[in-house]
Amino acid sequence: MTQRGHVLDDTWYLDYAAGALASEAEGVLVRSHIELNDEAEARLARLDRIGGSLLEQLPTGEALPFSADDLLDLVDGSEDEVMDPGSAATPEALADVDIPPALAAYLERTGVQIKWEFLGPGLRKAVLWRGDEDERLWLLKAEPGVAIPHHGHNGSELTLVLKGSFWDGDQEYRRGDVEEAHPDVEHDIRIDPSGVCVCLALTCGKLRFDNPLLRAFQVFTGL
Repeated sequence: MTQRGHVLDDTWYLDYAAGALASEAEGVLVRSHIELNDEAEARLARLDRIGGSLLEQLPTGEALPFSADDLLDLVDGSEDEVMDPGSAATPEALADVDIPPALAAYLERTGVQIKWEFLGPGLRKAVLWRGDEDERLWLLKAEPGVAIPHHGHNGSELTLVLKGSFWDGDQEYRRGDVEEAHPDVEHDIRIDPSGVCVCLALTCGKLRFDNPLLRAFQVFTGL
């Protein structure tokens, strides 16, 4: 499935609330998205209400295949923690970005240094985490009006906008929006000319370019 909207499928919010995401990197991105996006926050709250309603309808006097605490953990999650603004310091490399508390806390706790590296004309990247199966949590900084060449994906990709906006076709993604792509997606990304765009991305597998020159260039970018 490929989700091309501005929020995630509800399964992401359920997995987040249940602590069932595949990695800490997924948790940082999803939590940051919830902190920045009112609709995502509302979806999490709606799932919480649905869970409460389900609890009220559970039969009494019968053994359940799970505990009530398990279900409460699933639907209630840690909403108070998600919305806590925290006190983590903003790294100097992101001084011009109002970063979400979840990302700020992650950077402070891990001590990872943000080092912008060349990705292409008008593009910079900073890798924050590497996992198994070629997973990466990284930051993208793009200058106004830059076009990212037509490409596909060998794996999954979540892209959360932290500052500015970008266009994929006729859809604009702004601060707090997430675009999710899978191997069946091919697209052309254009940075809005109004300003610099900074995104937090979680990718599994490398991008897929048809252009042989761009494929060769991937040796140097690692993406």
